[in-house]
Amino acid sequence: MNVFLVSENDAITDRIQRILFGERLECPASHLLSIDLAIPLLAQAEADLVVVVLPEEPERAVRALDMLEHMPRHAGTRVLAVGPASDPKVVIRALRGLVDDYLDDADLEGELLSALARWRKTLASGTHEAQGRVIVVLAPSGGSGSSTLSVNLATVLAKEHKTAALIDMKLETGDLAALLDLKPTYSLSDLCQHVARMDRTLFERTFVHHDSGVHLLAAPRHLEDIGRITPEGIRQAMLLARSVYPYVVVDLDHSFREEQLQVLRQADVVLLVLRLDFSSLRNARRTLEYLEPLGIARDKVRLVANRYGQPKEVPYAKVEEALAMKIAHFIPDDPRTVNRANNNGVPIVLEAPSTKISRSVTKLAISVNGRHTNGQLTNGQLTNGRHKD
Repeated sequence: MNVFLVSENDAITDRIQRILFGERLECPASHLLSIDLAIPLLAQAEADLVVVVLPEEPERAVRALDMLEHMPRHAGTRVLAVGPASDPKVVIRALRGLVDDYLDDADLEGELLSALARWRKTLASGTHEAQGRVIVVLAPSGGSGSSTLSVNLATVLAKEHKTAALIDMKLETGDLAALLDLKPTYSLSDLCQHVARMDRTLFERTFVHHDSGVHLLAAPRHLEDIGRITPEGIRQAMLLARSVYPYVVVDLDHSFREEQLQVLRQADVVLLVLRLDFSSLRNARRTLEYLEPLGIARDKVRLVANRYGQPKEVPYAKVEEALAMKIAHFIPDDPRTVNRANNNGVPIVLEAPSTKISRSVTKLAISVNGRHTNGQLTNGQLTNGRHKD
């Protein structure tokens, strides 16, 4: 088990380490983190258990809660907070989606042992597997085809897993509803307006359902509604989406406001979609440079070359050299099929399933699947980690 302890209190740290050792859970010195260094270090680690000790000083306690809010969480990671039960504001904020358990430091041993027992019971029952996988589709510049890719990727995953969530985080230009010929009643802005009472019932009611099994959470209908979207609302929506759906596909714009960063912090895979031209290449390099300081590990990011095969495109070897990164997947250029499907409001993989572009998207779905398939997906050849039609 990969166990981390975030603490600035040496006495409590020693007590927690002794309890963990007694439970045969090792937390080596390299896994003892300060609050200020926790985010970049945890972003590089696949943590199974994170115990965070909240400082007694109010300012440092707030800093620790901010760290929890921005901490990257992988599917199955258990987060425990240790602090005083006497401050209801701290307890309520921590339990509002930031941690799995809040432990009273006045009864540290009893509380921690109970929390570890609950965690082990969860592991034994396999319920941690229910945490959905978040796939972020990110275009460094407009016209890359990321929205079309998001719709079709979600459709393939929904076919395999009975359902999949699709979230439109292109707040100003989102058009996923049109690509699926759907007319949503609610949007992200409606959900964020009711963040204080957001629960599974309210959350699921906000989605509009497509016959393919894709459930869409739409972008705001009006520009004035964008201001109602909040980072906290997006954070809670992402946590709920992971608990409800096996896969969550997010079509993300490249504005990198705090709302977008909340999504990126929960991503299991980031598909960076680019065309093989100089403008897209330049913006892709800027995006990669921006993601790393945010704690988005490079191994989470996969380059996807869309509209591959256009005349006068930059050779892909030069693109890989410029970005110091291999292109993981190539999607062939097929404007006629894409335009017809988009104009009809039908995903390409349903409108023209036998085309090269549909087969390519299906292969991409296999590569991000992260789980065993039940055989419905069409198997493609994967050579050196790259799909190329």
